[in-house]
Amino acid sequence: MKVVRNEAYIRRRATIGNWAFPIGYIILILGLVTSLLYPQLALIPVIAFFVGFGLTQIGIYYIHRFVRPDRPEAALTQALKGLDDRYVLYHYMLPADHVLVGPDGVRTFTVKWQRGEIRCRNDRWSQPIGLLRWFLRWMAQDTLGNPTREAQQEAEALRRYLARRLDGKEIPVRPVIVFTHPEARLDIEGSSVPVVHARKLKEWLRKEGRGSSLPRELQAALEQILPRGEA
Repeated sequence: MKVVRNEAYIRRRATIGNWAFPIGYIILILGLVTSLLYPQLALIPVIAFFVGFGLTQIGIYYIHRFVRPDRPEAALTQALKGLDDRYVLYHYMLPADHVLVGPDGVRTFTVKWQRGEIRCRNDRWSQPIGLLRWFLRWMAQDTLGNPTREAQQEAEALRRYLARRLDGKEIPVRPVIVFTHPEARLDIEGSSVPVVHARKLKEWLRKEGRGSSLPRELQAALEQILPRGEA
């Protein structure tokens, strides 16, 4: 498998995460100290809270996605390691963040890293956790959201992108939802988008998720408009 990463994009956002979080944390502490030592300066702690909280949230967002060892780009690359060189995996190069292009078509991967039990019933997602844990996950930018809607939106954005560059030729784009946390337990019934754990992703692609081969002319057209990566 070949991998194409937008290294500058990843590096910039990792830098933002590495700086925004500690700076925001320091601002929060300074605001607290100011409120204790100089209670007459009531406005400064309020401003410090909003600025510091905002920066820490920005930092957490980027650290999750671009700094952590199990960040989506790294987890997907590891999960798909071993596919042959007919496949190209794109990270942050296209309208969808993670795209696999191969002889059997184009797939987008919507990556989720939540742990514990994750349920889906007819595209309605939930995690059975208490209010306190939900609040802590919200603070840590770790809420589940609606993976089905996210996956469909990414796939549709990529489909339109390819159609514009292929003079209206339609290439089916298949979305896949991938959970990467080792402790994620999936309870899925009635999802309109395939849901796979990262440890089973490569096997799934070779069996249930395998699509029919694209016509050779469409494969050649894709090769012309998409960059090629290093093995």
